[in-house]
Amino acid sequence: MSLQVQQKQRSLTEFLPRPSLQARGFLVDEHGREIAITERMIQQACEELDQQWVAPRAANR
Repeated sequence: MSLQVQQKQRSLTEFLPRPSLQARGFLVDEHGREIAITERMIQQACEELDQQWVAPRAANR
């Protein structure tokens, strides 16, 4: 990883004070901007998936 990329990642995470808000990864949008993925964002997505989960139907034999 280049020094420039490391410095950019470090500067992005400096604005995220609590561990649940610290970046766990990054997405790049259509304009080339990096968007931090936080632990809270992942937890929220999992919670939404849990709410939408439907049990599979039993197979007919």
